[in-house]
Formats: sequence, structure tokens, C-alpha cells
Amino acid sequence: MLFKFKNKRCGDHYQDGKCYKGPSTDGGKGDIVESSSDLSVMYPAKFERAYEAEQRAGGIVSHNIPNIPVNVTPLTDEGEDKTEEQVSEPSLSSLYGEDVTAEFPTAKHIQAKVFEKSNWFTVLDDEDNSVLNEKKLRRKDVEPFLVQYLEDDEED
Repeated sequence: MLFKFKNKRCGDHYQDGKCYKGPSTDGGKGDIVESSSDLSVMYPAKFERAYEAEQRAGGIVSHNIPNIPVNVTPLTDEGEDKTEEQVSEPSLSSLYGEDVTAEFPTAKHIQAKVFEKSNWFTVLDDEDNSVLNEKKLRRKDVEPFLVQYLEDDEED
């Protein structure tokens, strides 16, 4: 699970021999902490799940998107500014990992795609590529999620 520091007054966090830097007073947000333990339960005043915090803010999960400054014009190999046609969005595989839809037959029935990245799975709508699962799934949870999504869709 991924966690982020809640506020600027949080100090550093040490886990498994690694030091995760807390937020700085100059606006730095601090490191994203990866832990198999639920740090938001163990240290509720210090951590919140990174994915849930981003969802509340209405954003996309930032650890899946490359950190590209908005005000920088991309350059070609020759050092010239790229035109809008030359600047492309990151591919789905670079954002969500390998397309493993073929391993989940139910995905085809609900017109969805399944991607795996670092043993975590994301289910996308096949038409608009919107994320269907609220949080990342483990392999064992993908098929039950797809079946539940199919049942919910049939009820509507």
C-alpha cells in the first residue's frame, strides 16, 4: 500500500531500514511511503493512503503519472521545440503496466481492460479508459471485482 504524509509537521518515517523524508516547511510534500502494513491505521495523525487522498481531491493517482513540469516545452532530438502533434500523452501501459486482459475473460463481457503493474491491477473502461476500481487490486481480487461489476451493470 502507498501512503503520504498528512501535514507539514510530520517528521521522517523509518521502516525496513529505509528513511522516508517527511514534508518540508517550504512546500515539499514528502516521500510516498510503501508499506505492507496499514500506516493510516497505525499512525492516523501522520499518514493517509495516497490513492484515497488523491481521489478526495478529484485528481488522478500521481504515482502512476510521469512528473513532467507543465511550463516546459518538450524538445525534439535536435533540440528544437516540439509541435503539439509531436507531444504525445503517456501510453496506457506506461501508466498502468502490462495489458493482461486476456487472462480475465469476464473483462471482455463488461468491455473493460485489465492492466498489471508491480503485482497491482487496474481495470479500465474499454471506451474512455476511465479507471473502474477505486483502489488497486491484487490478482485474486480482479475476477471477483469484474463479476460484481457485471452484476451491478445488469441491475441498472
